[in-house]
Amino acid sequence: MDLEAGRKRSGVEDIFIGYHAKDDVQSTYAGALFHNGRNYHLSSYKNNDTLVYWSSSRCLPERNRLTKSILSLLPHHSFGKCLNNVGGPDMALSLYPDCMKDFNTVPKWWDHLHCSMSHYKFVLAIENTVTESYVTEKLFYALDSGAVPIYFGAPNVWEFVPPHSIIDGTKFDSMQELASYVKALANDPVAYAEYHAWRRCGVLGNYGKTRAASLDTLPCRLCEAVSRKGGRNATPL
Repeated sequence: MDLEAGRKRSGVEDIFIGYHAKDDVQSTYAGALFHNGRNYHLSSYKNNDTLVYWSSSRCLPERNRLTKSILSLLPHHSFGKCLNNVGGPDMALSLYPDCMKDFNTVPKWWDHLHCSMSHYKFVLAIENTVTESYVTEKLFYALDSGAVPIYFGAPNVWEFVPPHSIIDGTKFDSMQELASYVKALANDPVAYAEYHAWRRCGVLGNYGKTRAASLDTLPCRLCEAVSRKGGRNATPL
């Protein structure tokens, strides 16, 4: 089993579990297991002055460069360790006390991740590695929080998400063009609402397949794969 971008078969596996649909058993990052134990309160109000949420504590040079080029053009709050502009990695709870999960425990930054995101119209989601089908929790966190993701990552991302639900940053000729689009969208209630139209229909289309292939369902799907190969009576490689 390997869900990281550097996925490689060793050549001796009877069954290989990976993030790609071509693997023996696929496992996506869209399931609830990535959300367990967190404050899932979602704000019903969006910040109209600060449009974009960004949070990262793994400061990769190429991702930092891309992040800086887009956020320099848009009003934003940057949490985490990378390009922080709010005064520290734990400032989300100062800005949004409704995101405190438990007043009797010391919060961790991931406890209030979804709740904090939900206060923004847009969430910048950039993968660590750009490769086909590598669509991680960074994108699904943003969708689940009720924001519109601005996404940079897998070229086939639309195979994993609801229709008209994200802004694919790679489809713009420049960061200036992307920023202009985001600002215009933020000021157009009808156009912005269209990015959330899919929510009225629930989980559907490609997104339904993505959720069905998540880690949540992996044990059962792995058993099915073993059964198809003959179970314990299968001939090993």
